[in-house]
Amino acid sequence: MFSSGSKTSDSPSTVREPAATASARPSGEPSIISADLRVVGDLHCSGDLQVKGNVEGDIKSRSITIGEGAHVQGSIIAETVHISGSIKGQVEAPTVTVARTARVVGDIVHQTLAIEAGAYLDGNCRHMEAAKKAAASPAPDAAPLKGGKAGLPEAGRKAAGAP
Repeated sequence: MFSSGSKTSDSPSTVREPAATASARPSGEPSIISADLRVVGDLHCSGDLQVKGNVEGDIKSRSITIGEGAHVQGSIIAETVHISGSIKGQVEAPTVTVARTARVVGDIVHQTLAIEAGAYLDGNCRHMEAAKKAAASPAPDAAPLKGGKAGLPEAGRKAAGAP
């Protein structure tokens, strides 16, 4: 099997692809931010991503799992998000699962949402269709109300000294 006379050569049939080309294809294995790693900056992944450490930046991936001890400060965009750790920022995905150990401070935009008993959520949950409609519709004009005090209901105008 191993002979002293054989040499390996870099003939065209044995040349490896450059790393950039090889990493562009999903390999089936998730990319992992381990527990002892702190990343400052945005992450973009074409496959699955598991975060077990700390990330300060936005994350975009096909599938994202935020592990129980993980901390993310930034927005998350994916097809599927499973949260067991801590997130401070908006989460946007068709499918979102918030585990009992999760702590989310920020909005969740979803199509399907599952929140386990015991999870902490401080933010709004909006269905993707409703969020798209709200973003597409123009803001109403702030026309003055009766009495000339713009934006104040009648009780507020009276408290402000208006007739």
